[in-house]
Amino acid sequence: MNARFLSILLLWIAGEMISPESVSAAGDSGKWGIWLDIGRFFNLALVIAVLIWVTRKPLASFFSGRTQAIREQLAEAQKAKRDAEARMAEMESRMSRLDDELREIKDSADREAQEEYQRLVAAAEQEAEKIMERSRQEIEGITRAAKQALKLHAAELSVKMAEEHVRAEITKADQEKLLAALVAKIGDRQ
Repeated sequence: MNARFLSILLLWIAGEMISPESVSAAGDSGKWGIWLDIGRFFNLALVIAVLIWVTRKPLASFFSGRTQAIREQLAEAQKAKRDAEARMAEMESRMSRLDDELREIKDSADREAQEEYQRLVAAAEQEAEKIMERSRQEIEGITRAAKQALKLHAAELSVKMAEEHVRAEITKADQEKLLAALVAKIGDRQ
Protein backbone atom coordinates (compact mmCIF):
# COMPACT_ATOMS: atom_id res chain seq x y z
CA MET A 1 0.00 0.00 0.00
CA ASN A 2 2.86 2.30 0.83
CA ALA A 3 4.50 1.64 -2.55
CA ARG A 4 1.27 2.52 -4.33
CA PHE A 5 0.97 5.80 -2.51
CA LEU A 6 4.56 6.64 -3.36
CA SER A 7 3.97 5.70 -7.00
CA ILE A 8 0.93 7.95 -7.22
CA LEU A 9 2.81 10.81 -5.57
CA LEU A 10 5.74 10.48 -7.97
CA LEU A 11 3.39 10.41 -10.97
CA TRP A 12 1.70 13.55 -9.76
CA ILE A 13 5.02 15.32 -9.25
CA ALA A 14 6.18 14.26 -12.74
CA GLY A 15 2.95 15.53 -14.23
CA GLU A 16 3.41 18.85 -12.48
CA MET A 17 6.98 19.19 -13.69
CA ILE A 18 6.26 18.60 -17.35
CA SER A 19 2.94 20.43 -17.57
CA PRO A 20 2.89 23.67 -19.65
CA GLU A 21 1.91 25.80 -16.63
CA SER A 22 5.00 24.77 -14.70
CA VAL A 23 7.19 25.51 -17.73
CA SER A 24 5.80 29.02 -18.16
CA ALA A 25 6.15 29.57 -14.43
CA ALA A 26 9.82 28.62 -14.64
CA GLY A 27 10.52 31.69 -16.71
CA ASP A 28 11.70 32.41 -20.17
CA SER A 29 12.09 29.28 -22.30
CA GLY A 30 14.30 31.02 -24.81
CA LYS A 31 17.06 31.39 -22.26
CA TRP A 32 17.39 27.68 -21.64
CA GLY A 33 16.70 26.44 -25.18
CA ILE A 34 17.33 22.80 -25.77
CA TRP A 35 18.48 22.28 -22.22
CA LEU A 36 14.95 22.78 -20.99
CA ASP A 37 13.74 19.94 -23.21
CA ILE A 38 16.63 17.77 -22.08
CA GLY A 39 15.82 18.57 -18.45
CA ARG A 40 12.21 17.67 -18.99
CA PHE A 41 13.21 14.41 -20.62
CA PHE A 42 15.63 13.73 -17.77
CA ASN A 43 12.92 14.48 -15.17
CA LEU A 44 10.51 12.20 -16.96
CA ALA A 45 13.11 9.43 -17.20
CA LEU A 46 13.97 9.90 -13.52
CA VAL A 47 10.29 9.72 -12.47
CA ILE A 48 9.75 6.62 -14.62
CA ALA A 49 12.88 4.98 -13.20
CA VAL A 50 11.80 5.74 -9.63
CA LEU A 51 8.32 4.43 -10.38
CA ILE A 52 9.73 1.23 -11.84
CA TRP A 53 12.12 0.82 -8.92
CA VAL A 54 9.39 1.42 -6.33
CA THR A 55 6.74 -0.74 -8.04
CA ARG A 56 9.02 -3.54 -9.23
CA LYS A 57 8.35 -5.85 -6.26
CA PRO A 58 4.56 -5.35 -6.12
CA LEU A 59 4.36 -5.55 -9.91
CA ALA A 60 6.60 -8.62 -9.98
CA SER A 61 4.48 -10.36 -7.35
CA PHE A 62 1.30 -9.24 -9.13
CA PHE A 63 2.53 -10.51 -12.50
CA SER A 64 3.91 -13.75 -11.04
CA GLY A 65 0.60 -14.31 -9.24
CA ARG A 66 -1.26 -13.47 -12.39
CA THR A 67 1.01 -15.76 -14.42
CA GLN A 68 0.45 -18.56 -11.91
CA ALA A 69 -3.32 -17.99 -12.02
CA ILE A 70 -3.23 -18.08 -15.84
CA ARG A 71 -1.17 -21.28 -15.75
CA GLU A 72 -3.66 -22.85 -13.33
CA GLN A 73 -6.56 -21.75 -15.51
CA LEU A 74 -4.80 -23.18 -18.57
CA ALA A 75 -4.19 -26.46 -16.72
CA GLU A 76 -7.85 -26.58 -15.67
CA ALA A 77 -8.92 -25.76 -19.22
CA GLN A 78 -6.67 -28.51 -20.61
CA LYS A 79 -8.03 -30.97 -18.04
CA ALA A 80 -11.59 -29.95 -18.89
CA LYS A 81 -10.75 -30.33 -22.59
CA ARG A 82 -9.32 -33.83 -22.00
CA ASP A 83 -12.38 -34.76 -19.95
CA ALA A 84 -14.68 -33.41 -22.65
CA GLU A 85 -12.74 -35.29 -25.34
CA ALA A 86 -12.93 -38.49 -23.28
CA ARG A 87 -16.69 -38.02 -22.82
CA MET A 88 -17.05 -37.27 -26.51
CA ALA A 89 -15.09 -40.41 -27.43
CA GLU A 90 -17.27 -42.41 -25.05
CA MET A 91 -20.42 -40.94 -26.57
CA GLU A 92 -19.14 -41.69 -30.08
CA SER A 93 -18.38 -45.24 -28.98
CA ARG A 94 -21.88 -45.55 -27.55
CA MET A 95 -23.35 -44.11 -30.72
CA SER A 96 -21.41 -46.63 -32.82
CA ARG A 97 -22.66 -49.44 -30.58
CA LEU A 98 -26.18 -48.04 -30.66
CA ASP A 99 -26.84 -49.50 -34.11
CA ASP A 100 -25.66 -52.90 -32.90
CA GLU A 101 -27.78 -52.62 -29.76
CA LEU A 102 -30.82 -51.60 -31.79
CA ARG A 103 -30.26 -54.53 -34.13
CA GLU A 104 -29.92 -56.88 -31.14
CA ILE A 105 -33.10 -55.48 -29.59
CA LYS A 106 -34.96 -55.88 -32.88
CA ASP A 107 -33.68 -59.45 -33.31
CA SER A 108 -34.60 -60.26 -29.72
CA ALA A 109 -38.06 -58.76 -30.19
CA ASP A 110 -38.49 -60.76 -33.41
CA ARG A 111 -37.45 -63.97 -31.64
CA GLU A 112 -39.77 -63.26 -28.74
CA ALA A 113 -42.62 -62.46 -31.12
CA GLN A 114 -41.98 -65.70 -33.04
CA GLU A 115 -41.85 -67.68 -29.77
CA GLU A 116 -45.05 -66.00 -28.60
CA TYR A 117 -46.68 -66.78 -31.95
CA GLN A 118 -45.63 -70.44 -31.66
CA ARG A 119 -46.90 -70.57 -28.09
CA LEU A 120 -50.22 -69.00 -29.11
CA VAL A 121 -50.56 -71.42 -32.04
CA ALA A 122 -49.83 -74.38 -29.75
CA ALA A 123 -52.30 -73.08 -27.16
CA ALA A 124 -54.91 -72.54 -29.88
CA GLU A 125 -54.35 -76.07 -31.18
CA GLN A 126 -54.71 -77.49 -27.68
CA GLU A 127 -57.87 -75.46 -27.13
CA ALA A 128 -59.25 -76.59 -30.49
CA GLU A 129 -58.46 -80.19 -29.54
CA LYS A 130 -60.27 -79.74 -26.23
CA ILE A 131 -63.26 -78.20 -28.02
CA MET A 132 -63.26 -81.07 -30.54
CA GLU A 133 -63.16 -83.62 -27.71
CA ARG A 134 -66.00 -81.88 -25.87
CA SER A 135 -67.94 -81.73 -29.13
CA ARG A 136 -67.35 -85.45 -29.69
CA GLN A 137 -68.51 -86.22 -26.17
CA GLU A 138 -71.57 -84.03 -26.58
CA ILE A 139 -72.36 -85.65 -29.94
CA GLU A 140 -71.94 -89.10 -28.38
CA GLY A 141 -74.20 -88.08 -25.50
CA ILE A 142 -76.79 -86.66 -27.84
CA THR A 143 -76.53 -89.76 -30.03
CA ARG A 144 -77.01 -92.06 -27.00
CA ALA A 145 -79.96 -89.98 -25.83
CA ALA A 146 -81.43 -90.03 -29.33
CA LYS A 147 -80.92 -93.79 -29.58
CA GLN A 148 -82.61 -94.29 -26.20
CA ALA A 149 -85.42 -91.95 -27.19
CA LEU A 150 -85.72 -93.80 -30.50
CA LYS A 151 -85.73 -97.21 -28.73
CA LEU A 152 -88.34 -95.93 -26.28
CA HIS A 153 -90.40 -94.55 -29.10
CA ALA A 154 -89.97 -97.81 -31.05
CA ALA A 155 -90.99 -99.79 -27.96
CA GLU A 156 -94.02 -97.60 -27.44
CA LEU A 157 -94.92 -97.95 -31.08
CA SER A 158 -94.38 -101.72 -30.85
CA VAL A 159 -96.59 -101.91 -27.78
CA LYS A 160 -99.25 -99.80 -29.47
CA MET A 161 -99.08 -101.87 -32.62
CA ALA A 162 -99.17 -105.09 -30.59
CA GLU A 163 -102.08 -103.77 -28.60
CA GLU A 164 -103.91 -102.79 -31.75
CA HIS A 165 -103.05 -106.16 -33.28
CA VAL A 166 -104.19 -107.99 -30.17
CA ARG A 167 -107.41 -105.95 -30.00
CA ALA A 168 -108.05 -106.65 -33.58
CA GLU A 169 -107.58 -110.43 -33.22
CA ILE A 170 -108.95 -111.12 -29.72
CA THR A 171 -112.61 -111.76 -29.56
CA LYS A 172 -115.00 -111.40 -26.71
CA ALA A 173 -114.73 -115.09 -25.89
CA ASP A 174 -110.91 -114.91 -25.78
CA GLN A 175 -111.15 -111.99 -23.38
CA GLU A 176 -113.40 -113.92 -21.01
CA LYS A 177 -111.05 -116.93 -21.03
CA LEU A 178 -108.08 -114.70 -20.26
CA LEU A 179 -109.95 -112.98 -17.45
CA ALA A 180 -110.96 -116.34 -15.93
CA ALA A 181 -107.37 -117.60 -16.14
CA LEU A 182 -106.13 -114.45 -14.44
CA VAL A 183 -108.69 -114.71 -11.62
CA ALA A 184 -107.81 -118.35 -11.09
CA LYS A 185 -104.15 -117.52 -10.91
CA ILE A 186 -104.76 -114.80 -8.35
CA GLY A 187 -106.99 -117.13 -6.33
CA ASP A 188 -104.24 -119.79 -6.20
CA ARG A 189 -101.82 -117.36 -4.78
CA GLN A 190 -103.91 -116.51 -1.78
